[in-house]
Amino acid sequence: MSSVSVICHFMRTAALLSLTGRTVPDDGSQSVGLEPPHAPDAAVKRMAVLAAAAGLSTWAIDMAATQVALPSMQTSLGISVTASQWILNITLIVLAGLVTVGGALGDRTGRLRMFRLGIVLIVAGAALTFAGGLLDGFGIVMAGCVIEGVGAACSLPASTAVLLDVFPRAERGAAQGRMMVISMTVTAFAPTVIGVIIETLSWPYAYLLTVAAAVITLSLLARLKYAQAKLQATPFDYAGSVLLFMSVALITVGVMRGGSTGLASPTVLAPGAVGVAVAAALVLPSLRKQHPLIQFRLMAIRNVGIGLFVSLMRFLPSVLMGAFVARYAQQVLGLSPVETGLLMILPVLAQVVAAPVAGRLQDKGGPRTPVSLGAGLLALGLALLALGFPGQSLVLVLVGTIVGGAGFSFTNPAQIAAMNQTPLDERGMVAGIFPLASQFGTALFVALLTAGLSAFTARFMTNHAGASEAAAEASALGALSWIGVAATLLTLVVSLLLRSPASQPQPKALEAAVDPAVAEARGAAGR
Repeated sequence: MSSVSVICHFMRTAALLSLTGRTVPDDGSQSVGLEPPHAPDAAVKRMAVLAAAAGLSTWAIDMAATQVALPSMQTSLGISVTASQWILNITLIVLAGLVTVGGALGDRTGRLRMFRLGIVLIVAGAALTFAGGLLDGFGIVMAGCVIEGVGAACSLPASTAVLLDVFPRAERGAAQGRMMVISMTVTAFAPTVIGVIIETLSWPYAYLLTVAAAVITLSLLARLKYAQAKLQATPFDYAGSVLLFMSVALITVGVMRGGSTGLASPTVLAPGAVGVAVAAALVLPSLRKQHPLIQFRLMAIRNVGIGLFVSLMRFLPSVLMGAFVARYAQQVLGLSPVETGLLMILPVLAQVVAAPVAGRLQDKGGPRTPVSLGAGLLALGLALLALGFPGQSLVLVLVGTIVGGAGFSFTNPAQIAAMNQTPLDERGMVAGIFPLASQFGTALFVALLTAGLSAFTARFMTNHAGASEAAAEASALGALSWIGVAATLLTLVVSLLLRSPASQPQPKALEAAVDPAVAEARGAAGR
């Protein structure tokens, strides 16, 4: 479910962004206006939807290939559980550290350029991963995953933002809906197709599906021409970009090492502490900069701070219900890759069904009801997993992932709530922080859960002599799920503090009058 969650996040981010100011054609020339200088015809709009959906689907297929193939990778490459998780997490680390940079570069150099560059890099990375699999080269596979992460950081922000440049405001919602239908359909069935490929051929060949999807995307992009709408150019925060990447990488790498050395080991604490120090070096100067990469003072706005917290924490259950359920299904229950792929369809469909319901609840009564309901459903889904994992009950695990999938969609309005209480001229910046929260949350929780899985499995084997490794892993996943329940219940409590902001954007003066937190944050940012 985690790859689906990432894709949904970028679609929502693009839908929320409201780009105004000058428009700049993708060839670099400039013109002025609130909308593209020439309204694109129906063919261009249709091509934009197809290209955006194809780009998101390419990344979904690549992530699904890694999730479904991970147990097979571990066996064929002869690596440990912790090492196998690096294959998934190294991509997420790179993506989390660079996605904000990729979006900023797309604003400055042209989103179509960054879109194409990102897709080409994903192709190169997938091809290298394919070659590494054939050669049983763990290092080659890791290098391919790094390149895929860089490519995703370049392409994902642009893949949905193109719709903002092609469609006028009145048509963007419908365009987002069409793109979602295409992307979610591909995402729902990709794991099953990948499972068939792994079972009939071998896991490296699953990455050829990524290459095929990327080729289709590039062919669509070659036929797409549009004038890019973008904000007034501001100085790029190079120092902030470097510090952000270093902080994300150091913290996540430190936690990942806990899978083999324990979370209290100096090899975990040292890089983690350095990562926190680097984060402080990012935050403190940013508070004084006029154009920082991230305006941290905006976190003082209640719905912004809560929205980011919810967006981060919901990836704990998402990772458990995604990559770890796929692993459990194959290594504990003995399901085939094809059966595992089929298992992952229903949670995706639950997300699709729940998303419009969450939107209607948001429109009627604000974000508190749907977001708290979503957190409650995520906690319930984890509780079902906590019972199903050690009991090796496929029914409980499946129902838990379906309930959790619906819960994830119900937490979506947390981002809308944040955007509604953000000053108009800073909403783009806030929208850019949410992909960072989602990617860092995914990478961090994969690392923490991997470390916890290793620790709990080892303890179970020590306390139960003669127990099978499958039973130990099932028990460990159950314990981790109960921890996830506690953390998600905390998220539920925090979500109850959400405010119901005005449903329509207001002028800055009116925003400040309606919500004192906005005025306070804006005043603090100017000091």
